[in-house]
Amino acid sequence: MATTGEDVWVAGVRGNVRQDGRENSEYRRITIQNGTIEHAQGSALVQIGDTKVLAAASLEIGEPREGRPKSGVVRVTVDCTLCYPVDGTNWRSYDRYGKDLASQVEDLYNGPRGSSKGVLDEENDLCLAEGQSVWCFTIDCVVLSDDGSLLDCLSLACRSCLCDVGIPKFEVLETNEVGPSGPEITIEEDPNQYWQLQCARVPVYVSLGLVETLWVYDLCKNEENHCRSRLTFGVDASGAIKQVVSGASGTCVNYSRNVANIIEAACLAGRKLLSSIDSVDQGKDQHLFHIGK
Repeated sequence: MATTGEDVWVAGVRGNVRQDGRENSEYRRITIQNGTIEHAQGSALVQIGDTKVLAAASLEIGEPREGRPKSGVVRVTVDCTLCYPVDGTNWRSYDRYGKDLASQVEDLYNGPRGSSKGVLDEENDLCLAEGQSVWCFTIDCVVLSDDGSLLDCLSLACRSCLCDVGIPKFEVLETNEVGPSGPEITIEEDPNQYWQLQCARVPVYVSLGLVETLWVYDLCKNEENHCRSRLTFGVDASGAIKQVVSGASGTCVNYSRNVANIIEAACLAGRKLLSSIDSVDQGKDQHLFHIGK
């Protein structure tokens, strides 16, 4: 029987030696560069191996979502068309793919269903006038290259981008002329009167490839093509699970007996990754991380 690429990859995972030389628990090099877009209110270029994402944040005052009168709003867009061959009408499939990715990243910020606030509200006061005006963030992401673990890279790019955001201090002027749109709001534009958005509790995605009773961190594209089952966890700096995304049908059933160990592995990876990132001096222009040996 001929040996397939999947057979070779599985054998490597069993022996804890992947084709690029990494052990199962090793990440590729992670590069984070903040402030890459001069006129954006926050930006970051993030690279995991050869997967690269550019993210830029814009800030405006808008209405809160229904049921969350004091909670800020986070919207995410993802453009995948630069890194895939687009011909004829197939751009629509990549457009849908980008929307799916954006929705999954937004889920990290929305918090659990029924909650009155999102993760950014845990450390930041994003309400200007309750029920009427809050800070709204739009994060536009461009996928420059995709060599695997794209959702992980996107979530890290969005988090790093928000860490770069400065929010102007504001004053709410309540007058007798207030209309249905709420109180008049003036924004202090003095750059010395900005406060930095706190993102320590913002989670990121950690994806694991599952092979028999083993798990593998940070799959490259070739590994993703050979891996039949994947799970992605939204993990915060404390190691708490905030979100779960199944990467293949039947994944949870196939690995239910080992799920406790899989979750523990994801928590450990997320906690270690965010600890490394948050310990770096935020005044530096470029942050380099290498997770694993």
